[in-house]
Amino acid sequence: MNTLRFDDSQFYLNDQRFRILSGTIHYFRVVPDYWEDRLLKLKQCGFNTVETYTCWNLHEPREGEFDFSGILDLARFLETASRLGLYVILRPGPYICADWDMGGLPSWLLTYPHIHVRCHDELFLSKIRRYYNKLFSVIRPYLGKNGGCIIAMQVENEYGSYGEDKVYLRAIRDLMKKKGVTCPLFTSDGPWRATLKAGTLIEDDLFVTGNFGSKAPYNFSQMQEFFDEHGKKWPLMCMEFWDGWFNRWK
Repeated sequence: MNTLRFDDSQFYLNDQRFRILSGTIHYFRVVPDYWEDRLLKLKQCGFNTVETYTCWNLHEPREGEFDFSGILDLARFLETASRLGLYVILRPGPYICADWDMGGLPSWLLTYPHIHVRCHDELFLSKIRRYYNKLFSVIRPYLGKNGGCIIAMQVENEYGSYGEDKVYLRAIRDLMKKKGVTCPLFTSDGPWRATLKAGTLIEDDLFVTGNFGSKAPYNFSQMQEFFDEHGKKWPLMCMEFWDGWFNRWK
């Protein structure tokens, strides 16, 4: 069993102090024959954890038809990471952004004229439930509680930049818990007040992480103020440190 927990200043893995040093590798963007090479390079750079999204639109390209083979063989990717001694932070969306078509939402959702995506719409949630049923049947052996490599999972993605439907966020969180997730769950949003207020479930004690690419001391201070306002003594964590995407050439 691999159990991650945290106190007011740091993380612990199996009751030992653990500094999460994580880098991103999206399995669906890398040829499977290169997975081991890329993961090994990540480890050799000093990282102990790899983070990846899952891509709903590739795993269910046609409604009700699932694909977890080849470049989508998530189990193989997780097995490879585990064999190399890397832990995994999994971000299953359903929306992932990731500069990916529709943020990973399947285009067939648009064939339903009255569907409302990324909100508490029963039609949309029913499609997520079917996807999660299949997805979690694949990843269940790799959950930390089962001795696997997955030590934390994300609820939605940067939701505060899209909406503020907390009922929807709770539905996604509860669905993950019903699938047997016991590792820490978290949200990730920009560290400014509006997105933290709209996109987190801090009022429900759901851990909060920040996404930014510069001015780390300032952005962490904004997160700390938000924590203080809600009486939370949590470690500060950057989930995404951007490395140039927002640069502009003049």
